[in-house]
Amino acid sequence: MGAPYGLDFAAVLLLADAMGARSAFLADILPRMETVIVRSIQKQVTDGD
Repeated sequence: MGAPYGLDFAAVLLLADAMGARSAFLADILPRMETVIVRSIQKQVTDGD
């Protein structure tokens, strides 16, 4: 199974909008959070092998 190397920002923002989140705030912090999120998912994927 492959691990992600990035987030689809458009999809994340659309999902956030559908959930009623503040998209402007998320758009501001998402680039800084992306590395942490991706590394966390990669660790979960590799630990499961």
